Amino acid sequence: MIKALAIDIDGTITFHDRQLDTEAVTAIRRAEEANLPVVLATGNILCFAETVSVLLGTSGPLIAEDGGVVYDNSSNQEHILGGVEEVDEGIKIIEEELSVVKHTRSSDMRRTGRTFERTFDPSDATKIFQREGLNLVAIDSGFAIHVKNPEVNKGVALQKAATLLKIKTFNIAAIGDAQNDIEMLEAAGVGFALDNSHPDIKKTADHVLSQSHGAGVKTAVERIIQSKE
Repeated sequence: MIKALAIDIDGTITFHDRQLDTEAVTAIRRAEEANLPVVLATGNILCFAETVSVLLGTSGPLIAEDGGVVYDNSSNQEHILGGVEEVDEGIKIIEEELSVVKHTRSSDMRRTGRTFERTFDPSDATKIFQREGLNLVAIDSGFAIHVKNPEVNKGVALQKAATLLKIKTFNIAAIGDAQNDIEMLEAAGVGFALDNSHPDIKKTADHVLSQSHGAGVKTAVERIIQSKE
């Protein structure tokens, strides 16, 4: 039985210009009213996730920095699941070899990874990391390029969130659109991809919806609530 939802933010409950889709807002509030706590899961920093959570009225733990940080609303405790030492070592190398590397505004605020503007091919950076023997990957979220340890991901963070909720990951339904959501959908009991989702997410998901953004979130939430009745 599904007892909670894990929902990505950018591209899932927002349009590509990052404006909130009001259909997603309504769906999330409907889920909370149906006693389905919503876990917001983002590649962005924790203060961003906290702000969105307050505005939407979600009650579940927060997953930030691609799973590097999990915040427990009930205890106000942060759980840090990674670090930046090896990441910063790798960044120095790609800054020397890739001339178009430019940090995002929030990059230096991160505790488990770094983010960059989409001015280079992330596969080029990943190849450099592999050549140097660094356990790092570069992933394009559709909004920024994220450099992190591959063991830092939303799937591992979802396990922590489930523990905080005192449920299992198979009791959680996940909704996402980008490559950094893959592990979350794999860890969840059921995964939903949207029509606007990356092809790799659609391959991973249990259900691929015909609607995009908030309309897709609304459909997923309605299906989950109906399955409980």
